Amino acid sequence: MRPSHLTHTLEKDRDSVHLSVPSESLALVDVESYPAFIGKKADYFDLMAHLSAQMQALTILPWKAPDHALKLELLLAENDLIIERTQAHRVMIASGNVRTYGQLCLVTHEQLFDSARQRTRGLLRDSRPPKNARPRLLHVPPGIYAISVYYHTSYPHENWSPEIAEATPKADYTVLLRRYPFPPPRVAPIRLSNSFFARAGELAARTDEVITSHWKWGKLPSS
Repeated sequence: MRPSHLTHTLEKDRDSVHLSVPSESLALVDVESYPAFIGKKADYFDLMAHLSAQMQALTILPWKAPDHALKLELLLAENDLIIERTQAHRVMIASGNVRTYGQLCLVTHEQLFDSARQRTRGLLRDSRPPKNARPRLLHVPPGIYAISVYYHTSYPHENWSPEIAEATPKADYTVLLRRYPFPPPRVAPIRLSNSFFARAGELAARTDEVITSHWKWGKLPSS
């Protein structure tokens, strides 16, 4: 039995090229937090409203895609030089943030729509599509990811030059993921009760009385 999805581990500052079947849009989704199911009668507009709300919740980033097979270059980068080199000579078509604890999924519009109407389907369950059409489960370090999607133009534009055309990689898209680690957990301050301060005040007063008494009679407490 063939698996319902493909699994990859993205390594820092190293690209990974993947194939995608024709689809009107693609998306990167946090598997654990994205609520895939909407309703049995959900339509296209219900899905668009759902995706808009989930983008604000940092669970998904969708983007439009041409309706033909694509090569996607996924790059998990933290090095500023690599990021600047990746951004050069490319046109950004989408950007956003996704929060994850380690599992992102690359899916098509059709997979999002099917899981939105079938509660038992899910993004990774009960599906046996062809190899290039299977969802890609991407293992990444936990954090908040600033994701930018760049399209590699094969036609002249205002910044086009022969040198740019030669430097353009073979992939159709570059999906740049820049990770920002989760902040360390905040420790709540310890609140002391009023009774604690009252007892501490009484103890301090008694200590002062003892010291004053010893000074008055010329006797100091032994250390």
